[in-house]
Amino acid sequence: MAVYDRWHLSHPPAGAKTCGKHKGKVASAAHGTGLRWQVRGTDDRGMPVKRSFEFEDDAKHCDAELKASVRAGTYVDDRAGKITFQQYAEEWLKTRTHDHGTAERVSRGLRNNCYAAGGTRDKTVRGRNAIGETPMGVLARRPSLISQWIADLPVQANTALVLIDTVSAIFDAARDDRIVGRNPLKTKSVANARPKYVREEVVAWTFSQVADVAARMPDRLAAMVWLGACTGMRQGELFGLAVDDIDWLRRTIKVSAQVKQLDAGPMFGPLKNRKTKTVPVSRHVIPLLARHAEQFRPAAVTLPWSERGDKMDGRPVTRMLLFPDDRGHAWFKQTVNRKWHAAWQGAGIPDAGRANGMHVLRHTAASTWLSDGLNPAKVAAWLGDTLAVVLKTYAHWLPQDDELGRDIMDKFMAPLAGSAAPERPHDATESL
Repeated sequence: MAVYDRWHLSHPPAGAKTCGKHKGKVASAAHGTGLRWQVRGTDDRGMPVKRSFEFEDDAKHCDAELKASVRAGTYVDDRAGKITFQQYAEEWLKTRTHDHGTAERVSRGLRNNCYAAGGTRDKTVRGRNAIGETPMGVLARRPSLISQWIADLPVQANTALVLIDTVSAIFDAARDDRIVGRNPLKTKSVANARPKYVREEVVAWTFSQVADVAARMPDRLAAMVWLGACTGMRQGELFGLAVDDIDWLRRTIKVSAQVKQLDAGPMFGPLKNRKTKTVPVSRHVIPLLARHAEQFRPAAVTLPWSERGDKMDGRPVTRMLLFPDDRGHAWFKQTVNRKWHAAWQGAGIPDAGRANGMHVLRHTAASTWLSDGLNPAKVAAWLGDTLAVVLKTYAHWLPQDDELGRDIMDKFMAPLAGSAAPERPHDATESL
């Protein structure tokens, strides 16, 4: 880096006339036009750098700062920040290792809530503030634009927080790429604009509610309801259950795959945490599964395997499904959800929005296990969640510590019941 005087020649030819306005200087062709002082050089990647100033002191100050930032590896080229948020976000998405389902959800969230709709530059498809067409450098310099975008998000608080974290991750990557000098979402003003997390206490159904809903579901789906309520399996895991996964004698199920509904169509895929699990099945439910298999023949269903980055990704996999639809295909979740909605409404269960989704069967299993004192670590293993998630989600179903502690000591002290307290041995020192 160096500071140059644009208005005068640094190496004038011999005999050149000096500038009449600036003594001792030889005027250049640019004399009197534009800003006089210019910082020139190359950054750490060999790219040219130019900054122009009116005053020499300002140019020298910039020169010192640029040299220091290049040495420290923190230099950010203003030209790089001209890339729009949407352009950089789409590049960022290509580098993610998300599974296909997560990648689609992230991409959909950006399209619906960040990018401008067709024919507009500043409004999303939902008619709210868009940031997709705004240069990354502008957003980094003006956190207020991010705060305005957050305030205008048309989604529930917890959904907004997921989207905000995605945008923050994009700016973290841009900072690492030296597209921007900072992540505006980590500034104090934007942090204060974030919505507060809303803790949604999960609900569970009673046995009679499960029975009423199962009775109102189509016969082909009734056994699935009971299986979900006694194992805590997710909807996609129930859809993808193969007959060979069931150990009929030991009354256990090895859950190793699920059906995933993607934009490209249904696919088999690994479980949410990519771990198989073995769950016990109630002895009262096993006969229901056997009768279901007799009445509705299992079907061999072939779908592509969805596991991003795995050698099997996209390859066909065949599973003998216990719960195929009436055409011998894997169930489509929207189809089942419509039937499920009609069933719980018909059973007179109060409307609780998403809390009445089929996931309530998972909560029912978890609550039953925990309220009867089953080890939370074992419940976590059967659900395929971490212990931390189980304790956070289902803590209100754990036996109360005071009551449990009292019961434990009641058992320990039971020999005292119906008898006088044992006499204390005589201590000679007490009479002194």
